[in-house]
Amino acid sequence: MGAANHRLSSVTTYPFNVMGGRWREESTPHIEELPHKGDTVIGNDVWLGMNCVIMPGVHLGAGCIVAAHSVVTKSFPPYSIVAGNPARLVRKRFDDELVDLLLRFRWWDRSPEEVTQLLPLLTSPDLDSVRHELALRLGRD
Repeated sequence: MGAANHRLSSVTTYPFNVMGGRWREESTPHIEELPHKGDTVIGNDVWLGMNCVIMPGVHLGAGCIVAAHSVVTKSFPPYSIVAGNPARLVRKRFDDELVDLLLRFRWWDRSPEEVTQLLPLLTSPDLDSVRHELALRLGRD
């Protein structure tokens, strides 16, 4: 991912060189001076609320929920619920055992036919049953 930021060490932060032509010729090269924060990575099954902003270099683990209008400036582990400006952890969606089972099961990597068969499990609010069924299925995989 590009820097997605601007150089702060000159009088203007405007990236004249990206406009091409004489502006590119006359601007000092500064691409190497831009702050690179790495790739932004959005995990599987992440819900991004309306108008949220994910800053460069942030990693959101699988199953995260980002509340509407949040500004995410740091990374969060799988199955976190985050909100605010800057976004902060509101709570974990599930306990560590269920998170581990879900991450090992990786339902999002399964075939469409298998996901269809898994829908009763994936949409069940009975998390104890889900935990039990995932543990059984992982024992068979």
